[in-house]
Amino acid sequence: LAGLSRSAFDEKGQRLPKAKCIGIRDAIFEAILDRMYEDPTLIAYGEENRDWGGAFAVYRGLTETLPYHRLFNTPISEGAIVGTAVGYALEGGRVIAELMYCDFMGRAGDEIFNQLSKWQSMSGGLLRMPVVLRVSVGSKYGAQHSQDWSSICAHIPGLKIVFPATPYDAKGLMYSALTGTDPVIFFESQRIYDQPEEFVREGVPVGYYEVPIGEPDIKKPGRDLTILTIGATLYRALEAAHILEEKYGISCELIDARSIVPFNYDRVIESVRKTRKIVLASDACERGSALQTMAAKIAQFAFDELDAPPTVVGSRNWITPPDELEDAFFPYPSDILDAVHEHIIPLKDYAPARPCDVADLMQRSRLGL
Repeated sequence: LAGLSRSAFDEKGQRLPKAKCIGIRDAIFEAILDRMYEDPTLIAYGEENRDWGGAFAVYRGLTETLPYHRLFNTPISEGAIVGTAVGYALEGGRVIAELMYCDFMGRAGDEIFNQLSKWQSMSGGLLRMPVVLRVSVGSKYGAQHSQDWSSICAHIPGLKIVFPATPYDAKGLMYSALTGTDPVIFFESQRIYDQPEEFVREGVPVGYYEVPIGEPDIKKPGRDLTILTIGATLYRALEAAHILEEKYGISCELIDARSIVPFNYDRVIESVRKTRKIVLASDACERGSALQTMAAKIAQFAFDELDAPPTVVGSRNWITPPDELEDAFFPYPSDILDAVHEHIIPLKDYAPARPCDVADLMQRSRLGL
C-alpha cells in the first residue's frame, strides 16, 4: 500500500486509476492491522478469512502478519461464527467476525438479534460486547447474495449500525468500532471496495483517527435540495446531483449518513432548513427501510421547514433479480431524478424513466410490490 495514492486525485487534481489508489478495502485493512498490534486480545475469523486475503481481499497481507490463532477460517456456519464471537467477548476478548454475505445473517438470527445485542443490558452493564461483525453486501449475484439487510439490524435495540461509503470514513469508523465496547454491525458494499477517497482533499490519513459513530457528513454543499444516502448509493446520488445542477440549475447538498444507529439528525435538519426539500436513497428495499424511519423523523422534526414531503428512493420491494436485470431493481441516478420530478420539483421538459407518481406507488403498495 505504500506506493499507492491516498487520494483519488494526483497533485494536479487529475483523477487517478483505481488501481493506483487506496480503496475502501485497503482503508479497513489498515485500521484492523494497526489494532491487531495494539490489542493482543483482538482476533478475526470467518469463512475464507485466512486464504486469498479474505473473500474480498480486505485481509490481503494479514496472513503473513498474524499467527493462525488470531486470524483463521471457520466452517460455513454463520450461527457458530457469531455465537463464538459473543462467547469470546463475554470472556474479555475482542472480535472481528465476518459474514461473507449479508444474506447469510438469517443463519445467525438468534446470535445477532438476541445474544450479541442484549448481553450488556441483561448483565446490568457488568459485561461488555466488543464485537465488530463485518457484513458484506453483494450485487450481481441474484436473490440470495445481493440483499441489503441493514434496516433489519437497525430495528434491533442494542446494536450499532454503520455503513461507510468512502475510504476515509471506513478507516475512521473501523477505528471507532474497535476501540469501543458495544457490538457494531459494520456493513460494506461489494460495489465499492476499490473506491478511492474523493471527498477528503488530503486523502486517507496514514495513522490513527476516529470517525464518530452516529454523525452524518456533508460530502457536497448545496442550496436547493438535500440528498441523504446510505452506503454505495452515495455515488449514484452524486451523479444525479451533477445532472440536476447542470441541466436544471438545482444546487444539491449531498449528505452521507455513514451510520444508521445511532444517528444525529442535527446536520440533516440544518440542511433541510436551508433547502426545504430532501430525497433519501439507499440500496435496501424501500418498504420498512431505515430511510423510511429517517424520512418520518425529518418530517416530524422539520415539518414547518419543508416545501415537499421527504421522498425515499430505495430498491424495489421484490426479490433481487440476476445481474442482467439489476437496472430494474436497484436505484440509479434516473430514479432519483424521477423522484425529484414527481414529488418535489417539476423538472422542465423532463420525462420520467419509469413511473413513480403517487398513483403508481399506491398501486405497488396494493400489490405488495
